[in-house]
Amino acid sequence: MSLCISYDSSFDGFLSAVFEIYSQHLDVESFVPDRDTGATGNLFQQNFRVETNDESASRLRRAVVNYAGDDVLNLLYAAFLSEEPGVEMKILAYLRKLFAGDDPNFAKNVASTEMLPLYKLAYSVRHEAGGLLGMVRFSKAPGNFYVSKIDPKYDVLLLIEPHFRNRFSNENWVIYDERRKYALLHDRTGESRVVTLPDATALTDAIRSDSFTQLWQDYYKSIAIKERENPKLLRRCLPVRYWKNLTERQTACVPAL
Repeated sequence: MSLCISYDSSFDGFLSAVFEIYSQHLDVESFVPDRDTGATGNLFQQNFRVETNDESASRLRRAVVNYAGDDVLNLLYAAFLSEEPGVEMKILAYLRKLFAGDDPNFAKNVASTEMLPLYKLAYSVRHEAGGLLGMVRFSKAPGNFYVSKIDPKYDVLLLIEPHFRNRFSNENWVIYDERRKYALLHDRTGESRVVTLPDATALTDAIRSDSFTQLWQDYYKSIAIKERENPKLLRRCLPVRYWKNLTERQTACVPAL
């Protein structure tokens, strides 16, 4: 009977599961990450739980790097962050052929059946991460720290972390992913950490209007030229799904929650 692997939704959790698949010679048909709480099982599949094991994940990382290099490992990670249903099986199919070693040119062959879909997913994830760098808006909260909310299609919060850590290393700030209910916290010591926030009411309540917010909105209005408005171009360059968290796109001083 084939197995349905459940794991904690993290990349290390997935790598731990792949390690167990190889070490125990498991026949796997699907993966169910914990984030898919509404997923229903198949009557013909047996559920198999794999807990994250740092050593197992590290060993598999080293194996991928030895066979294909760091750039391929990073590509697999980016594709995984797409959270596309079935992405785990696509990565597993690639790894199986990679570790089989039958084709010495397979590791970085983007045109291969196994790598092409992963390359496309990784490109989409990285594209959103790059675009999001210019769409994060911070509001000053009580306690001398800055708060921002994002709602990206892909799980890119950790991909954009180095940019903001380097740019605002001497500030206390929080970026909250409201879709996935977790936040990235950074303090002036240079430390960043991830925390889960199922209920972020206190955090979102801290996002309030201040004089700088009003100044930015007034500036945005003052430079707008009504005769040159181009809604289609605006939507293409600035996807509508980001608007709710952009200070300059709000009609009121306080961003809509």
